[in-house]
Amino acid sequence: MKTRIITGAIGGAVFLSLLFLGGVSYGVLLFLIALVGYYEWLKMNEISIWSLSSMAGLAFTTYYFLPSQITGGLTVEAILLQLLVLLAIAVLSKNKSSIHEVSYIFMGSVYLGVSLHLMLETRLLENGLVLTLAVLLATWATDTAAYFVGKAIGKRKLWPEISPNKTVEGSLGGIIVAIFVLVVLSVFTEQLSTTYALVLALAVSTFGQLGDLVESAVKRTLGVKDSGQILPGHGGALDRFDSLLFVFPVLHLLSLI
Repeated sequence: MKTRIITGAIGGAVFLSLLFLGGVSYGVLLFLIALVGYYEWLKMNEISIWSLSSMAGLAFTTYYFLPSQITGGLTVEAILLQLLVLLAIAVLSKNKSSIHEVSYIFMGSVYLGVSLHLMLETRLLENGLVLTLAVLLATWATDTAAYFVGKAIGKRKLWPEISPNKTVEGSLGGIIVAIFVLVVLSVFTEQLSTTYALVLALAVSTFGQLGDLVESAVKRTLGVKDSGQILPGHGGALDRFDSLLFVFPVLHLLSLI
């Protein structure tokens, strides 16, 4: 627990510092997360980063991540092109890159590239700093409250087949605390109305927990405990950013950002 707290404090301070700086500094940080996350995604399924399909996936992950002012924005054509390229690689490699492998690479590439792209695009908005900070605070509040409430009074399992330690009481506690944190934040900034803060917190907390379960489902399927060991006490980059990777696309789809 001590190692987890120290790593979390240092990592949080670095992340928030670069978030406040914005621009290239924050962009480079998110790109590094994309690279490490993609490597962890491959490693969990024992796929070499040096295979042709992996390198193609890396190229498309990078493309998806780039800001819209460079690429013109995400397009269906780009995603379709990656799908066709990976399918062609499966055939041309005579199934050395199997259909299961290229499908897994395709999913991870789109998920990581698009999600982190949307994190970057959110920060580039006029009120992007406050919005990003609000999402982070709600996510961290949910994680912390869910853990401690679950430890204290948790009895009913939330989804034991995927994540046996999570409880219904912890989940609800996380949502309540996230709402409280963002409503309080709205008092100190005109960029968040109380109503919007409440809706945003509810969405972030609910879908953030779903994002956590998504990664747990992937790890359980692949038989791994953590996505990596880059963050002592926290596991890998995917373990630390699983909620945010799911939340930002949902918020954009719901037009909450």
